[in-house]
This record gives sequence, structure tokens and C-alpha cells, in this order.
Amino acid sequence: MKMQLLAQFDLHHRLYNNVLEDLTDEETNKRINGNTQMNHIKYLAGHLLNAQYGLAFLSGVPVEVKWDDLFAGPGKTKAKDNFPYPDIEDIKKEWNDIHHEIRNGLSQLSPDMLDNLPPAPLNNVIENSPLKGLFNNSVAGLWAFFNHHQAYHIGQIGILRRGLGKPAMHYNETGIYSSENK
Repeated sequence: MKMQLLAQFDLHHRLYNNVLEDLTDEETNKRINGNTQMNHIKYLAGHLLNAQYGLAFLSGVPVEVKWDDLFAGPGKTKAKDNFPYPDIEDIKKEWNDIHHEIRNGLSQLSPDMLDNLPPAPLNNVIENSPLKGLFNNSVAGLWAFFNHHQAYHIGQIGILRRGLGKPAMHYNETGIYSSENK
């Protein structure tokens, strides 16, 4: 199971960078059609970073959590307009700077550790989620939940980038778009 979870973690790392490719800082602060019921890209990018900090904690990797007051979990923060968020390049840099250390920590989790209850304060994330019952309340279950979370929000950014007139996100590592995605 760990290999599949790591494969998803690696894919999300690639897709996070791909979905944010060629977006300016200004574009990431825009709401599509001014719709304040939808998050803007910068908030989603920061929220995804915040979840990476959760994976770091889950894997025992000490990281300095940045911008928690702006991007924390459900119900704790929300996207704001005309707000001095950090630059999107700073958010992306932080994501990339912590990636390898978190991946190394996740790869070190033993089967027994994966079966354990998640450490506090993450021990109730699944129990308090509408997805309770789909994921077991273990380190592996929470990791799978985080992977689902990351995929969901990367997909949201993919839709928003299209709303900004950008090409669809690509899945490859080279940054080359296929003609049907333009």
C-alpha cells in the first residue's frame, strides 16, 4: 500500500507545479467572474501547501508551518479579496523546498506505523470528516485522505486556470502541452 500512496504523493507534486505553471501572481488572486463563492487559485495553492504540512507532521518531519493563519484547514480560513497574500512564487517555492524531506519521511513509515492511529492533533481528522467510513482512522488512512484532498483541490485549480483562458494542466514532467489541450 505504501508504494501506491507514495506514487500518488509524487504525482501530486508534479501536478501542483504543472497546474500553477504560467499563472501570474495577479491571476492567482482573481475569482472567476467575480464569484466570491469560489476560491481563487492562490488560496487553493496555499491550502494545498498547508495540507503538505499535515503530511510532514504525519511522517515525523519537522517543518516550519508558514501562513497557517491564511490557509489552514476546513472552516478555519477562507479566500479573501484584496488581501496581501504571499506571492504565488513564494508559495510554490515552499511547496518544492519541503517536498523531498516529506517524501523521505513518508517512505520511512513502517507497516506497523501505517497501521497506528494518527498522532494528535491529526487523530480526529477522519473521524470528523464527511468521508468517515471511507478511510480508516490510521496513519495510512489519513495519508490516503490527504492524497484525495490534494487531488480534489489540484483539480479545482485546473478548472479555474481554464476559466482564466489558460491551457489545460498537463500530466507530463516536461511542460509540453498537447495540441488538444490548448
